[in-house]
Amino acid sequence: MRWVHMAATKHPHVGVGLYSLSDAARILNAPPSTLRYWIKPDSGFIHRHFDPSEKTLTFNELMELHFVKLFTEEGVSVQTIRKAAEAAAKKYRTTYPFSVKRFDTDGKTVFATLVDDETDEVRIEDLRRGQYVFEHILRPFFRKLDYDTSIEPSRFWPMEKAGRIVLDPTRKFGKPIDADTGIPTRTLYDAVKAARGRSTASVADWFGIPVAAVDAAVEFERSIAA
Repeated sequence: MRWVHMAATKHPHVGVGLYSLSDAARILNAPPSTLRYWIKPDSGFIHRHFDPSEKTLTFNELMELHFVKLFTEEGVSVQTIRKAAEAAAKKYRTTYPFSVKRFDTDGKTVFATLVDDETDEVRIEDLRRGQYVFEHILRPFFRKLDYDTSIEPSRFWPMEKAGRIVLDPTRKFGKPIDADTGIPTRTLYDAVKAARGRSTASVADWFGIPVAAVDAAVEFERSIAA
């Protein structure tokens, strides 16, 4: 028998997280049409890992879109977000500038580099808004991210680490899961709905997992459906 040696080359779809546009819209609680605009090649918001025609997003792209959403919700202009992305990408030498670890400690400097194209003056109003967003919105968000050796995030804890729910691109293709058991939150949530009024303890017993895992999954799924 002739054995064929398979090369240990990493497949481009493995370990990066895979999210459809509908997945991303559900997780980020954002309209698909808005995300579709933000991921367009000419939008200037994020760098695409795959061919844009695939409509498949990676974990890093999902995190970048999360930051864009936080900025826009606080009234930061589209022009300012684009400028911040360009400035941060150059400063930190990365294609995913907003979610890098160094942006957490140096975000104000990035906003301070934003200038008006016509007058060459700093946009004071946008600068102040950017600082407000960074301090009050983005600081807490960074506490939900884990970093390994890279400056790019490796895991996202949407309900913070005490909440059990994690998005890890190396597990279940990055889908929201219970961190301890690895069961997707959607699976547990659907099981609770199918239980027709039975307690979450009953569902936990079916899966042989702690009740806390089911409760956390239900809380997370309801939060993104709100």
